[in-house]
Amino acid sequence: MGLIKAVVGAAASTLEDQWLEYIYCDRMPDNVLMRKGTPKNNSNNNGNDNIITNGSKIVVGEDQFLVVVSDGKIVDFTAEAGRYTFDKGTEPSMLYGGFGKGLIESFKTFGSRFTTAGNENHDQRVYFINMRDIIGNKFGTPNPIPFRDSEFGITVDIRCFGEYVMKVTDPIKFYTSLGGNVEGDYVIDDEFQSQFSADFMQALQPALANVALQKVSYDMLPGAVLQISDAVKTQLQPTWGENGINVTRVSIASVTPTEESAEMIKGAQKDRIYAMNPAMQGARANAAASEAMVAAANNENGAMNAFMGVGMMNQSGAMFGANISAQSQQGMTMGAMSAPEMMQPQAPVQPAQPAVEAAPQEPAITKEETVEPTITKEEAPAAKFCTNCGTPVTGNFCTECGTKAE
Repeated sequence: MGLIKAVVGAAASTLEDQWLEYIYCDRMPDNVLMRKGTPKNNSNNNGNDNIITNGSKIVVGEDQFLVVVSDGKIVDFTAEAGRYTFDKGTEPSMLYGGFGKGLIESFKTFGSRFTTAGNENHDQRVYFINMRDIIGNKFGTPNPIPFRDSEFGITVDIRCFGEYVMKVTDPIKFYTSLGGNVEGDYVIDDEFQSQFSADFMQALQPALANVALQKVSYDMLPGAVLQISDAVKTQLQPTWGENGINVTRVSIASVTPTEESAEMIKGAQKDRIYAMNPAMQGARANAAASEAMVAAANNENGAMNAFMGVGMMNQSGAMFGANISAQSQQGMTMGAMSAPEMMQPQAPVQPAQPAVEAAPQEPAITKEETVEPTITKEEAPAAKFCTNCGTPVTGNFCTECGTKAE
């Protein structure tokens, strides 16, 4: 059993005038991934929707993928939009459209499921798989994610939120692994969305780590849509990708660092600016010293702290002078070291002269000749003390207690 495109094979087919059933599918809502086709104008005598009458017409719309199933097995499929005739006597067409031969490989992976049985006692169905992008899937990081920022070489904790787009990327795998023989619609319910979102968030962190290796800074993440999408898709491939559905695009609306990371980034930005501009570095040092002096003057030990503030300012000025230019510093240091030597006159080298006998000079007056003779201890009169109270006595009696001096 197979599908024959009506515009090509209808004129030569013996089924040309048999319009027994007309099966088509309207545009599916975004939350519907697959829908079972139901016949319109059903003239099937069996009255069973699970029997496709020979010669029935099937219409495939844009962004739809048609799967023909017999007894739970895929027997034919097509990804090309158009009108087809169902013929039990033909081989499957396997029209894969723009999907390439990957669908044939998926078909072979799950085994040949074609069967020549076409009797009415078999269960025969058609399913339309939604191939449009499923948009509007929002995400947000409940906890900060560490991100290695390439601009400053530091790890920051960020929060981000945005949207992602999911899509059925391999309808054969999707039907075999997830869709199955549903009776009506296969929808994205709360359980499906919850599981997919959880796996998406689990894949986002290593995906951002891979993007960081490409030297993308944290504030440029909203513009790295392609890199993030490819990284997330790679992370989800072992799970959802093998089930035929994956993320095709990730859009980050906002990236915000935590308060601690924001302060760290501001500090890194200031340090880089001051390092590149020595004049601003000096102004920063002077401002810091002035603030320290004001704060010190307002304290209880204002005088001492103000003195320390002056020392800090002098030290800051010295540091600023040292940072202006290493070459200038070296020149100034060399100049300072040679200054004392330059201030001392150097005596010219004279040729050797014969020794001349010095003229006799008058004897100089020595220090000993100019010093007046001093009175030694032995020449000084002996002092008297009161034998009763110890007070010095100059007369015959003590002026304090009246005791006669001896």
